[in-house]
Amino acid sequence: MTKPSPPRPERVFQWQGRDDQGQPGQGQMQAHNAGLAHAKLRRLGWQGVRLQRVWLPPSKRVSPRDLSLMTRQLTALLRAGVPLLQALQMLSRSLSSPALVQVVQAVQNEVAAGMALHAALALHPQHFTGLFISMVQAGEAAGILDTMMERLAQTLEKNEVLRAKVRSALMYPLAVMGVASAVVVLILVFVVPVFEEVFQSFGAQLPWATQAVVALSEGLSASGPWVAACLLLLVLLWQRFEGFRAGLQVRRDRWLLQWPLLGSLIGTAVVARWAQTLSALLAAGVPLAEALGPTAQACDHAVYARTTLRLQRLVAQGSRLSEAMAQSGRFPAMLVQLCATGEETGSLDVLLMRAGGLMETELEDRVNGLSSLLEPLLIVVLGGLIGGILVAMYLPIFRLGQVF
Repeated sequence: MTKPSPPRPERVFQWQGRDDQGQPGQGQMQAHNAGLAHAKLRRLGWQGVRLQRVWLPPSKRVSPRDLSLMTRQLTALLRAGVPLLQALQMLSRSLSSPALVQVVQAVQNEVAAGMALHAALALHPQHFTGLFISMVQAGEAAGILDTMMERLAQTLEKNEVLRAKVRSALMYPLAVMGVASAVVVLILVFVVPVFEEVFQSFGAQLPWATQAVVALSEGLSASGPWVAACLLLLVLLWQRFEGFRAGLQVRRDRWLLQWPLLGSLIGTAVVARWAQTLSALLAAGVPLAEALGPTAQACDHAVYARTTLRLQRLVAQGSRLSEAMAQSGRFPAMLVQLCATGEETGSLDVLLMRAGGLMETELEDRVNGLSSLLEPLLIVVLGGLIGGILVAMYLPIFRLGQVF
């Protein structure tokens, strides 16, 4: 079986046009080329569109936490009976994120021009995922937008909780390793050369441990500028070129899944988020084949996003979801069995939500166990590393003292 080719990166276009009533509008959108961008805007009712390619788009990312808070506030306003346009106006005045305020104001202008809310949100795909747009569209079609926004807010909050649990498990070891790496580099670059000058005055052969540390120091001093330049180049490529970033994300996510402890932790968090997202879309009335697309976006994991798109193709061809999940090998047996039961009983959304809750509990237990295991392990590793360097530096001095 040939591997699916990675999707081509989309370009960012600045557009201006007029709606059916002649009112002007503008904004930014992503598309593979200018022709597709024109086609999307024509389907949304915009006429006389002018496009301009944005070569270096500024980074105006909205954090998932701010988006979740905005969704909860909009839900409260709609529940209170506030009309949608007025709710968006009130929302733009109460948000604290400048980037999100600009997005809400743009959506407000598009809704005021007669556009449906889900169509206005679709013009900002860098901020609103397929999950967000699909649930809003289902709410508008059924006349229960406030109810769907409530479910959407709950799903976004649950997904953010799962991300926060993984971040909390990784933050402490990453911070300790970062500080320790900086200390080791400083010792090798600035402290070891001073000892090396002293050792050369002895005129005797150095122990093998000291020779290894000195060689490591010389290599780091010689290659340090090149390593820093390569890291800076990688950062620039990551920020500016989406195709490079997408390919690197796939390799990174696949590599992290292979780690003994970290891989299972990340996999459990992603699958729990996957189950909760798909459950919310199915409960909103979105068909399974259509719901898998937004679920792939909400995974926030390149490997599982590709796997979910593969599941979508198989389901569209007539396969059962549980069978396709079992063939992928990326999902636990418990989730596959629950999906099979849900397909037979017609309660797939309910069982997916229960599976997501079970995996969330399992994730919390793993996070607690990993935290208690990493603390003593980090102390032993870092103590042995830094202590070994210091012993290697003082070993020639100890031998010199034994001679005299």
